[in-house]
Amino acid sequence: MAFFLACLLAVLPVVSMKSPIFGPKEVVGVQGESVSIQCFYPPTSVNRHSRKYFCVQTLRGFCDTIVSSNGFVSERFSGRANLINFPGNGSFLIQISQLKKEDTGLYKCGVGISSRGLSFDITLEVGQGSDLSNDTEVIITEVGETVSINCPFQEQNAQNRKFLCKQDGESCALVIDSNEKVGPDYTGRVRLEITATSSNFFVVTISQINREDVGLYICGVGEDDASEIEKTVDLKLLEAEPELVYAEQGGSVTLNCALGSTVASVPKFLCQIRANKTCDLVINSLGFTNNATHGRILFTPATEPGSFSITIMQVRRKDAGLYYCGAQENGQPSEEGPIRALQLFVSEETTVPKSPLVVKGAPGGSVSVTCHYDPKKNNTLKYWCKWKDSNHCAKLVDNLGTVNESYEGRVALLDQPENGIFIVILNQLTPQDAGYYWCLSSGEHNRKSTVKIDIIDGQSRLIAPETATAQLGQSLTIPCHFDCKFSSYEKYWCKWSNQGCETLPTQEEGNSQAFVDCDQNSRIVSVTLNSVTRADEGWYWCGVKQGQNYGPTIAVSVSVEEEGFSNDVQPTNVVLNEDAVQPEVRGKNIEVPTDSGSTEEHNGGSNVLVSTLVPVALVLAVGAVALGVIKSRRWRYSDRISVGSYRTDLSMSELEHNPRQFGANDNLDISIQESTLGGENECITPTENPEEIQEPKQVKRSSKEEADMAYTAFLLQSNNMANEIALDGPSNA
Repeated sequence: MAFFLACLLAVLPVVSMKSPIFGPKEVVGVQGESVSIQCFYPPTSVNRHSRKYFCVQTLRGFCDTIVSSNGFVSERFSGRANLINFPGNGSFLIQISQLKKEDTGLYKCGVGISSRGLSFDITLEVGQGSDLSNDTEVIITEVGETVSINCPFQEQNAQNRKFLCKQDGESCALVIDSNEKVGPDYTGRVRLEITATSSNFFVVTISQINREDVGLYICGVGEDDASEIEKTVDLKLLEAEPELVYAEQGGSVTLNCALGSTVASVPKFLCQIRANKTCDLVINSLGFTNNATHGRILFTPATEPGSFSITIMQVRRKDAGLYYCGAQENGQPSEEGPIRALQLFVSEETTVPKSPLVVKGAPGGSVSVTCHYDPKKNNTLKYWCKWKDSNHCAKLVDNLGTVNESYEGRVALLDQPENGIFIVILNQLTPQDAGYYWCLSSGEHNRKSTVKIDIIDGQSRLIAPETATAQLGQSLTIPCHFDCKFSSYEKYWCKWSNQGCETLPTQEEGNSQAFVDCDQNSRIVSVTLNSVTRADEGWYWCGVKQGQNYGPTIAVSVSVEEEGFSNDVQPTNVVLNEDAVQPEVRGKNIEVPTDSGSTEEHNGGSNVLVSTLVPVALVLAVGAVALGVIKSRRWRYSDRISVGSYRTDLSMSELEHNPRQFGANDNLDISIQESTLGGENECITPTENPEEIQEPKQVKRSSKEEADMAYTAFLLQSNNMANEIALDGPSNA
């Protein structure tokens, strides 16, 4: 048992290194002042309700609790330590006031019932403050800002020279004086103004502060040899601690950067600090995007001048680190100008649902994308957009009925708030549809996602006509052939609108003006529109699904015209194959020479004609019997499909082996992703005689080939009989 406990204690530090708790690594404070420390945790239900604590580590390896969310405060920090929990954003804040020198040390912020819970190490250093005299004014500013220094002078020195210089070792380099002399380092960015004599002070304004401007400045009156020091000013740059940003792996995060109105029109940038201290450019407002974040990052200007935000989707572990955001004319990283630091922590303990990173579809086919959101949040708007570049994502469809004009009839958003998802279906794919697409929703901060759509070659899964024309008051039936793969899946037809695609009822669900009928044997799912009206015009989708997993879809554009409007005969039913596989019997015109002046020759010619037509009629009868046999054989090996009010024969082998003949060339469809909607081939072709399976396979001719061969044989036989009649004479006939 002792050995087991020793092993367990040895493992605990390793586990804590992978803790999802995150906070600042170093905190610096000044004696007598206060500090605020913010720590983050995964916003799971357990973590939100668990105890939060802040403890100080001792030499014995323990961590003594200073303050916790249960209301406990240690005696040493009584009255000057406080902890506030913010479960809404998964963070808590520790505030310590009246800092003492002995408060310097190593601390932990964590979540758990004891100090051995999930935690993060923090170093607190307390300094003594400034060593300058009380007469020295301290001005703290930032890079790129403007400062004003007020310098007093005595009334008796009103006519003397005034100046401001920067101390540099034993000398003091001139900044500016009242004789309009300016130091070379301050040309174009400094000015001196003397107020009314009653005030007795002058003001020096320095703009575009940079890091070289940091130091001690002296206000003086007089010439170089006899100068009087009136005031000293210590100019410092604000070295603010990086803003902490917490993200979960696979989720999304937004980095906010406010640089001030002075750089409102200057190009902005975001760069990431690497191990060699360089800052690699990630994105800028000029359109650059690093390859590592291509398709999953977006630059958005804020309403406040000089402010912007960066959204990163599908956050990865490599995204964690220190970032600088700033402004430069060339959009490149630089320490000149205003800079903000952001520390991004990526937790591997994530609550974000997994979703495919890549979805594949074929030209003319379709893809479906599942987007997640937290149904408990105020997600009033859900929408889908196509990522164009680092500064733009064009909205295609949303749940409020907005559809991009160029995508009408092609895209639909199906919201399922009970499941916390919305599904987007995009069909009639073209090569131009390849790219990155974003799932977004208002009120959501972590479950925004992106998916890449690839257009690839595929195999037809659904076959339907591209267009169909109906006549007012008549009925229209549109068939859709599905692959064996989807025999056990739910088939549906729906009518598209900018609100989605409303599923049409099946014939078993009751009488309706529009209903769906599925014939599993022929693998045809058809939709019938009765008493067609103008309202029936539009897009109709045929598709398959299994539960909430949507498979391929195919779209048909239906137009409605008045009866007799077109000169062409428009069928009231659409068929997959319009070529009638029927042999055409063609007769031959036999020319017989005639002479109106000879009755005998005329009667003889008539006898010859009669004697010739009689055997031909017999041959026609034989041919009809042969054709009947061939047709019965063809009927045996074909499936009967009911389309509307009539029946037609369509060989399923022709559908399967000749998809181009039925319009499949423009309606290929395949949807491949990490978890595909698929399965094994579920169709089993029945045979009337099991013994046929053991017989050697022979090449079977199609029905049309058999008919053409029979017709050719018939013509040859007729020709031979005619020749025999001509040779033997009428009497023999």
